[in-house]
Amino acid sequence: MNEEAPAHILVVEDDAPLREVVVGALDSAGYATSIAAHGITASQMLRNAEGIDIVLLDIGLPFVDGWQILAQMGDRRGPAVIVISARGEETDKVRALDLGADDYLAKPFGAEELLARVRAVLRRVRPPFGAPGIVALGGIRVDLGARTVLRNGMEVRLSPTEWLLLAELARNAGITLDHRTLLQRVWGPQYADERNYLRTFVQRLRAKLEDDPARPEVVVTVGRHGYRFGPPR
Repeated sequence: MNEEAPAHILVVEDDAPLREVVVGALDSAGYATSIAAHGITASQMLRNAEGIDIVLLDIGLPFVDGWQILAQMGDRRGPAVIVISARGEETDKVRALDLGADDYLAKPFGAEELLARVRAVLRRVRPPFGAPGIVALGGIRVDLGARTVLRNGMEVRLSPTEWLLLAELARNAGITLDHRTLLQRVWGPQYADERNYLRTFVQRLRAKLEDDPARPEVVVTVGRHGYRFGPPR
């Protein structure tokens, strides 16, 4: 991470032995950590999440469960969220992504898998600033240098992953990018086949950017090939 401060990760997990293992692995890798043993504490800490880069969020928490916390975070420009859960069903993964999670990690998992997911998400949370340039399409204005998006003059709040997906499409405006290319560039090589991630984040971008998400003109589906920003070149 060069001279940057170490990434700060909030571990929200009620299982004390697992929490100790997770925190130990993160500490050994050089990350700064905070912990919350139940949902009430996590909710309080996330009201002012400044300085937190990633939340590792267990779903099965006492008092306030992880689903509620994820829903409360809503549209945010705050920390990325990796959901950790004993339930590995596809429906839970899709639900987590729909609610705004950036990744989903099913228990049991090893330290190396955990750290790989953290590194992948950090590349999205702390990317280098893009080359200066503005891509405009109708009322949408994507400033690649400042990493901001305006819609009809109003700023659109995007999560780190939403921004990187939009920026990748905007840099290649008018060009179709296939599913695997987008997944590898935005999420990383290990996500090349995770089409649920891509579909979910495209839907989230459309909900924020399109006049009619059912008839998209900004993030356009190109048959079964992939997606494109705006009309073809």
